[in-house]
Amino acid sequence: MKKYIILLFVLCISPVGNLLAKNIIADSLVFVYSLHGQTRRYETTFEEKGDTLYMNWGIERNLKWQSGSYGMGKKSVAEAIRLSFLQPEDGKHVQLPSEETVAILSQAAYKQLKEHNSFVYNQTKYSVLDTNEKTMGHNLIHVIDNVEGCEIWILDNPRIPIVWRMRNNPLGINWEVQQISSHK
Repeated sequence: MKKYIILLFVLCISPVGNLLAKNIIADSLVFVYSLHGQTRRYETTFEEKGDTLYMNWGIERNLKWQSGSYGMGKKSVAEAIRLSFLQPEDGKHVQLPSEETVAILSQAAYKQLKEHNSFVYNQTKYSVLDTNEKTMGHNLIHVIDNVEGCEIWILDNPRIPIVWRMRNNPLGINWEVQQISSHK
């Protein structure tokens, strides 16, 4: 009888746990990374829990599902000055330092972009080229680094300015986001 009461309790509180974490983007996204001719497709969600924004990721590799997350604290989301290029490792849940974000711009960088048509991230200045493309009901802000030619497309969404696409990255890590339905 005790087992049934515990099971019933767990079943009742599991929806409550899901209410504490809310997805910031309704759909799952696929980040398609390419590096030195190799391509990896990571299914991701962005989720807020408390004062931390998580980028949860998963990928099927060698017939096994691998997953992990990157956590960005309140200060990271507000003021970070650089992108993290830390490679995902199965089972790792990484809390990024306050000066880093992963796959998004900080609110300060986004504000700078909107007010001045340029911003600085990773000690590199990016300037707006155009805003001709749209996705998920938002424009993509296409920026370029005039020194090394790195191009970035940023989702024009003040809530979560996702780095939607990156080309000509001097580190060789390029990516593009694809939207997939959350209703599989």
